[in-house]
Amino acid sequence: MIRRKVFLFLIALGATGLILYSPAIRTFFLSFSQAFQSFFIDSKVAIEKSIERHISQAERIDRLHERIRQLEHRFLRYRSDAENFKAISSALGLSKDFNTTFKVAHARGYVKLGNFQQLWLDKFKDYDPRINYGVIRDKMAIGIVVEKMQRPLMILAGDKECNFAVYVGDKRAPGIATGLDARHMIVKYIPEWMPLNIGDKVLTSGLDHIFPVGIPVGRVLSVRKMQGFKNARIELFGDTLHPEFVWLSAP
Repeated sequence: MIRRKVFLFLIALGATGLILYSPAIRTFFLSFSQAFQSFFIDSKVAIEKSIERHISQAERIDRLHERIRQLEHRFLRYRSDAENFKAISSALGLSKDFNTTFKVAHARGYVKLGNFQQLWLDKFKDYDPRINYGVIRDKMAIGIVVEKMQRPLMILAGDKECNFAVYVGDKRAPGIATGLDARHMIVKYIPEWMPLNIGDKVLTSGLDHIFPVGIPVGRVLSVRKMQGFKNARIELFGDTLHPEFVWLSAP
């Protein structure tokens, strides 16, 4: 065992001597060290540049998302203004200037498991429990927000507790849309004498001070005559099953 250690020591000593006193070997190790150092520095710089590009792209994506939210907000305001102008100049003579504000809200979770049409919202900026808000997603009206236990409760269009004022068709027949299921609503109390057609578009009327005028809701699937009124079953344009982030309208 001792001989083996002595032998290894002599080999290490000889290698050290060769490195110290042999110019060729010394040059080899020096070149190798410099090459390794250069490789390390180049790799470090490349990794740092890659990280910087990734961070820059992530920041740019965040800026673009924020820009999209701002443009969507403006689009909703402009469309509301255009519909108001149309209403003012129409035979119905809607003269109210519906000045609407829009807020972004985030769904916290279902009120009750199994009911996908009622969700709690995080309290958003300037939340006022006295106000009923309209819920807009992808530029479509999909529900309302009411106060419950001093918290904002989002009731989507498929729930029977969801009600808001609408116009149906080119003649703008007024009615009240009430939730039926995740894809449908019933528009009630439409005047019997006003014409309706299958496929007519349903838009918010703005007369309930929940939504601005002109937000798309759905299209007519069928019409049923009631005593003195008509009811229209409509298919919703908007998605009520994935409301993670929504716009809220308020007067």
